[in-house]
Amino acid sequence: MVNAPRAGAPDHDDETRRLDELQRLGLMDTPPEKRFDDITRLTARVFDVPIVLITLIDRHRQWFKSRFGLDTCETSRDNAFCAHALLKRQMLVIEDTASDPRFRDHPLVTDTPYIRFYAGAVIRMASGLPLGTLCVIDRHPRRFDVHQREILLDLARLVENEIGDDVITRLERARAEIGTQFDPQTRLATQQRFQQLIQARLAALPETATFCGVAAIDLYGMRAVRTRFSLQASNEVLMRGIARVEKALDGFVFDLARIDDQRLGVLLYQGDPARMAETMATLAETLRAPYIAAGKTVTAAARVVWAQDATQLGHADDILSALQHTCRRLHNERGDVLLRLDTPASLPRLTRRNLLRRRTASALAEDRFRLHYQPQVAIHGYRLKGFEALLRWHDSELGQVSPQDIVDISEEIDLGDQLDTWVLQTVTQQLATWRDRGHSLLPVSVNVSQEQLARPAFVDLIDSLLTRHRLPGRLLNLEVLERSLIDDPEAIIDSMQRLKRRGVGFAIDDFGTGYSSLSYLTRIPFDTLKIDKSFIDRICDEPRVASLVHSIVSLGRDAGMQVVAEGVESVAQVTLLRDFHCHSIQGHVFSIALTPPHAEALLTATARKRRHFPSDSSSSPGSV
Repeated sequence: MVNAPRAGAPDHDDETRRLDELQRLGLMDTPPEKRFDDITRLTARVFDVPIVLITLIDRHRQWFKSRFGLDTCETSRDNAFCAHALLKRQMLVIEDTASDPRFRDHPLVTDTPYIRFYAGAVIRMASGLPLGTLCVIDRHPRRFDVHQREILLDLARLVENEIGDDVITRLERARAEIGTQFDPQTRLATQQRFQQLIQARLAALPETATFCGVAAIDLYGMRAVRTRFSLQASNEVLMRGIARVEKALDGFVFDLARIDDQRLGVLLYQGDPARMAETMATLAETLRAPYIAAGKTVTAAARVVWAQDATQLGHADDILSALQHTCRRLHNERGDVLLRLDTPASLPRLTRRNLLRRRTASALAEDRFRLHYQPQVAIHGYRLKGFEALLRWHDSELGQVSPQDIVDISEEIDLGDQLDTWVLQTVTQQLATWRDRGHSLLPVSVNVSQEQLARPAFVDLIDSLLTRHRLPGRLLNLEVLERSLIDDPEAIIDSMQRLKRRGVGFAIDDFGTGYSSLSYLTRIPFDTLKIDKSFIDRICDEPRVASLVHSIVSLGRDAGMQVVAEGVESVAQVTLLRDFHCHSIQGHVFSIALTPPHAEALLTATARKRRHFPSDSSSSPGSV
């Protein structure tokens, strides 16, 4: 523990290296920790002593990582008994300090705390160098036999294990921290680091920076390069693309980051702002020039989204979100290869989106979302076959928010799982309510992502909700977007098979938009194929689209699936889909998405009609 001869405590033979390693551990002056305090309390009970310490011996002091029965947290090394213990192979034991010439006149023996017994087991680092001790102290002399010494050594090993685990943890955290700061492939800053750099640059304005410009470079053609040629070619395009970016930005001081697999982020903070527009245009053109990669001449489509004044886009996270979101939107809309964000035309959209990001979390927490239920009906007779649950949110400031915006923002701010859980809880509760009111229930469809479906916890959630509300699985249909199957279709098959055993149905949604392999339809157990609205919109005007829709209907029927056409809005579309032998439709031609009371009224009307006209097939759209 504490204290030793007045002449001063001796140094270890390798004291310099010992002290260096002690400092590298980073344990000195850290707060108390339960894992160490538990050991000192246990040791005090085992040996029935008033004082137990875990000591660390520094250059000039002895510091207690954990202490039992002593108020002070450190002493001078010159007075430390434990400094002498460091010279021993295993431990130093003084059964009666009054009989030991080294310590009998020591003030901590002759005065408070009146140490008459000391035993200190040496704690060593992985290198074998001593760190400190686990020591026990008594105010009375006592015998300390071989068995007791072995127990104290075992307890000291526990301390060593905790310290060793702590060192490993610290190293792992350090490696992880480096990993969050720099992309291992390109050595560029990561998305997290890029956001930190933006935040720091904004904070420095206007004192140390002349301006703050940002850009996102979307190398979206790399996926095609990887598919057509190879991963090696794609990686070479990425690295050569980075070199082109750095060359094009000559004249600016900038930071470059890799903000996801195919996007780079640029932060510019010194240079001539007036040159930025010209530079971005040159950059966009440069990136689209051919590359030589893997011995081939390849081209990779690219676009640049930028703002000369990043402060116009909001805070650092708003800026990064605006860059990423705009790249995705341009990709989905096949938009421009060069777009400036800080313009009167673009800023209102981004301002609204920033407000949406800030209000979505509170809307979910305060239960301000609603579900409406759009009917799905048989194309012959317009018999109600089920509903699709659709998100609705009317905000006091934002007005009506689209379901896609709700989903996109929720995923971006890590609320996707909470939103999915809320939807499923609400749907199953609604089904149980309708059942308890005496209605004959029909299936309700809910959109889910591949990522959700791949998680075992998601399967458990569905199972628990069905059990809680006493619902058969057949009343729940899960719709998976076709384009989400591209990345890893195998990941969801096990989950789907587990849920199908429970009776849950599955639909492949927006079919025809995702370029997925037709083999998925034989390998993945879908029950329903839903044709995307973008095709239905054009079937009456474009013969090639009509022919394609006819083929999709035949494909689904031949695969034993029900085929549903989404977004059907005219009788002409219904007529054509009927000729194609499509099974069901969903869209405004029959009904908009209904509030729960109106959906319940439709259930009632449908049941009444079935009782009075069990074989009626003469209805027209909207007649129910």
